[in-house]
Amino acid sequence: MSESIKRHLEKLSLKELSQRREALSEVLSLENIKYSREENENNGVINFIFSSEGDNNQKFLFSAHYDNYRGSSGANDNIAAVCILINLYHELTKKNIHADFLLTDGEEDGHLGAEFFAGSHDLKKYSGIINLDLCGYGDVIVIKGKIPKFTNPEILKKHNAEIVKYLPDSDDVIFRKSHVPVINIAIIPKWDVQYLKALASLGAGFLGRPPEFEMILSQMEITQTFHNGSKDNPEFVNENAMKKVYDYLLDAMTQNESEKFSFIKLLRRFVK
Repeated sequence: MSESIKRHLEKLSLKELSQRREALSEVLSLENIKYSREENENNGVINFIFSSEGDNNQKFLFSAHYDNYRGSSGANDNIAAVCILINLYHELTKKNIHADFLLTDGEEDGHLGAEFFAGSHDLKKYSGIINLDLCGYGDVIVIKGKIPKFTNPEILKKHNAEIVKYLPDSDDVIFRKSHVPVINIAIIPKWDVQYLKALASLGAGFLGRPPEFEMILSQMEITQTFHNGSKDNPEFVNENAMKKVYDYLLDAMTQNESEKFSFIKLLRRFVK
C-alpha cells in the first residue's frame, strides 16, 4: 500500500451528514470503485455497497458506518474504518479475492442502515460479517465474537489482538440476529483493555447496568475520540493504528491463499 491509508480522512470527516454522503460518493468515484447506493425511502437512510473482484470459496461482508454523531467530526467514529475498508478493497482486488463491502448510514440513530440492509439482503450467504468501529486510535486490536479465519490464536498473537466479551454496540447487533458469524473490531489504547474487562464483568443484568458502568466507561481514553470528545478530530486519528487493523484484516483474508500457494509449490517439487 503505497498511498497514505488516511488520505481521505479529512475530506470525509464532515459534521453535516448530507455533505459526508456527497464526499463519500466523490471519494469512491475517485478511487475507481463501482458502488451502488441503496436508499430506504421511509427514513432517507442511504447505504453504499461495493465488491472486490476475485474468486474464493468463503464469502465475507465487511461493514463500517459512515454517519456521525450529531455535531461530531466522526473521524474515529467512524471514517477511519471507512478508509481502512477502501484500502482493503483495492488490495483484495489485486490478490483476486472477493469480498462484499457495506458502508452504512444511521448507525448513530439505532443502526437503521444495517437494519435496512439485513432486511433486503440474504445475510446467510456469508461465511462471516466483519464490522469495524473505532479503528483509528490505540495500539491493541479488540474483537467481540468469533470467526475462525479472523480469530484463530496464531493470527491474534501475530497482530496483538484480543477477544473481549464487551464492546459498545455497533451495527453488529443487527447482523447477529441473522445467526451468521459476526465480529466487531476496534483498536484502543492498551490500558483501556482492562476497563473493557471490568465493563464485561458488570454486564447488563435484569435491572440494567449499575452506575459504575458509565463511570468506568467515561474513564476510558478511547471515549475522548468520539461523540464530541476532546480528541474527536482528524488530527488525533493515528495512521499506525489504522495500519494495524488493515494489516490484520488483510492477513486474515490471505492466510489460506498463502497456504494453498505453498502446497502447490510443494506438490510441484514432488512431481518433478
